[in-house]
Amino acid sequence: MQKTTILKMLEEFCKKLSITVRYDRFFGKGGYCRLREKKYFIINERLCNEAKEQIFIKELSALDHNIELPDQLKALLNR
Repeated sequence: MQKTTILKMLEEFCKKLSITVRYDRFFGKGGYCRLREKKYFIINERLCNEAKEQIFIKELSALDHNIELPDQLKALLNR
């Protein structure tokens, strides 16, 4: 399955926040976590792109960040 533009933008935003994004197969959907000083997004690779985007949006909107966002991402995170 090819990644959507929004999913690529969300992954790039995570990179700017020093959050490592990992896709793997497991039971459940995934989400944001911290292990010691490192930050991760672990997402179930079996999910459709829309479900992956929703996980990113839900978790990122709860985090504090002071990085300038593209307008499209800003609208998604401020919902």
